[in-house]
Amino acid sequence: MCSARAMAWPPEPRAGLDLGSRTVKLCVAGPQGVLHSRLLEAVPFVLAARCNGSLDPAALDLDPAWPLTYTGYGRAALSGVQGISEIRAHFRGALLQTGLGDFTLVELGGQDSKVIQVEGGRVMDFVTNDRCAAGTGRYLENMARLLGVELGDLAACHEDPVEINNTCATFGETEILARLMEGAPLASIMAGVNLSVARRVAQMVRRYRPRTLVFCGGVALNQAVVELCGRVIGCRVLVPPQPQLNGALGCCLEPDAI
Repeated sequence: MCSARAMAWPPEPRAGLDLGSRTVKLCVAGPQGVLHSRLLEAVPFVLAARCNGSLDPAALDLDPAWPLTYTGYGRAALSGVQGISEIRAHFRGALLQTGLGDFTLVELGGQDSKVIQVEGGRVMDFVTNDRCAAGTGRYLENMARLLGVELGDLAACHEDPVEINNTCATFGETEILARLMEGAPLASIMAGVNLSVARRVAQMVRRYRPRTLVFCGGVALNQAVVELCGRVIGCRVLVPPQPQLNGALGCCLEPDAI
């Protein structure tokens, strides 16, 4: 299992890429912290890398002298670049961003999810799911599109939620439509969507009985989901300063980057 007793910012600038299923996260970190970051659409990025045969640092405004490490999808598109596991990347990023040694890390991205149990600054166990988009960013995007609202509006609703049980990115639409036809208030339906994600998170971490939950990934930017996770799970929920960049930041901390 991964271990890291202490984590510090890299002494020299290093670059990290987290190739998610929907978004590519780029981070450059140095002694003073995060120096540069960008979010890119995943499909155009991977297609360009495949067409060129390799990654072009200049296209990302990267200094070729900066060591570069990546994690996530698209391994075949990045020849000549060192890759590390997503568990290692997110673990190291969360360790630095929180300063904690004991926590349960939940990472909900665009289409997948991860849970990492950290004790004494070591990864003790982890669970990943990249086969189902239930409760992920894709689910929230689909529900917002169905309801005709912005993601920011959805993220603000957590009071008086209606009961929504299906967090499937596809079949959840049927349940939402049923609530609309029943005449439920739109704000309550949006709160119900967020509560369904919080309950999904509670199921994922149930085996660990977390005292502190560290929430990363794009879904961590949904304030209502974060608030409801605290209520449902009954523990402190901490969102680090850069939740969406956590994996890319962890790549910057890899000591053997090339």
